[in-house]
Amino acid sequence: MTKQKKLGLALGSGGWRAPAHIGVIKTLLKHGISIDYIAGSSAGSLVGGAFAALNDIDAVEKIFRENMNHKKLLYAFSDPRPREGLFKGEKIQNILDTYFGEYNIEDCSIPFIALATDIITGQVVELNKGQLSHAMRAAISVPFFLRPVEWGDKLLIDGATAVPIPVKTVKQMGAEVVIAINLQKNQFPMAHATTNTLNTAFKTSQVMLYHLANYAQQDADLVLYPNIDEHGEYTDPFTSFFGKRDAFNPGIEIAEQHIDQIKKLLFD
Repeated sequence: MTKQKKLGLALGSGGWRAPAHIGVIKTLLKHGISIDYIAGSSAGSLVGGAFAALNDIDAVEKIFRENMNHKKLLYAFSDPRPREGLFKGEKIQNILDTYFGEYNIEDCSIPFIALATDIITGQVVELNKGQLSHAMRAAISVPFFLRPVEWGDKLLIDGATAVPIPVKTVKQMGAEVVIAINLQKNQFPMAHATTNTLNTAFKTSQVMLYHLANYAQQDADLVLYPNIDEHGEYTDPFTSFFGKRDAFNPGIEIAEQHIDQIKKLLFD
């Protein structure tokens, strides 16, 4: 087999659907495909940062499974701060520090960038140096839910507000082939009309993410859409993390379905 082209993964936003990214990465590695660059937005920054630092996808999966339960969730969201976001996010930061506090982004085994948005200027911010766990917390600062994160003179919120799938970023890192992972497949059409203000607000944000993601992924060589079981149902970003759905397997399945196409892109 000829030498593999440099592969970059653009890991998209998607909240509780993040384990699908893990399934894709596991499958690529199983087939002997190396990953050279990773850029992640929102939930994609959690998986991307974890794998870039540890370079061990089984360890990353273990961390996610350990934290996707009622007890961990209640701990993570037990610091309300309504004036700046429903939650301060300090408990989430503590969890991230436990696993990744010793890593700096620039020292990761695999080059990695987390995407955030500066709410002061409205500009996209590529976090490519500094403490990894702090960058991950900034990149998942969903407006309204989590307090923004101070980063120098910037005030950072969730990168998905501007770039849900960071294809251009990973191309600029040096990737010759870019695979984007879009976690938005089954959110629409909706199964039924929303019935309250919170549901309507949440589904409205999903509409914006859905269209932004489709725009952001245009330059990818291949876009994978894990077939996560949703059927257009309302799924909040909190309790769904420990629901009955298993988002790991859809990532494995979609990568296996496209593995021949992926190899053709990388080795032809």
